[in-house]
Amino acid sequence: SAVNCKTVTSAVLSALGAFLFGLDIGYIAPILECASFKRDVAHITDPKVKISDAVEGFVVGSFSIGCIVTSFPVVSGYFMEEWGRRDSIIIGTATFLVGCVIQVCAGTINMMLAGRFIAGMSI
Repeated sequence: SAVNCKTVTSAVLSALGAFLFGLDIGYIAPILECASFKRDVAHITDPKVKISDAVEGFVVGSFSIGCIVTSFPVVSGYFMEEWGRRDSIIIGTATFLVGCVIQVCAGTINMMLAGRFIAGMSI
């Protein structure tokens, strides 16, 4: 039935979201040191040159800032009251996936920051 399909979809997306959240937290540090990331996103041509600590911190922290923004009751309460638990999970997972796509397509640090912030907003 439609309710069971929606429940299963919600459960699968919730599990996928939890998996991707853990993956996102763990993968960013090695990515920042990757020569192709430095070349393609940070536009640093010498792979021996390090991304500044401030930029690294902001890239890592922008995910958490997104989490904080949506944790405020005015935001999270709206989604729970207006959309319900299952739909909120589905919206959150879709938001996370959009943030991931933006990160994958990032050609600048600012685009990477936007993707990490949006992905963080899904939590």
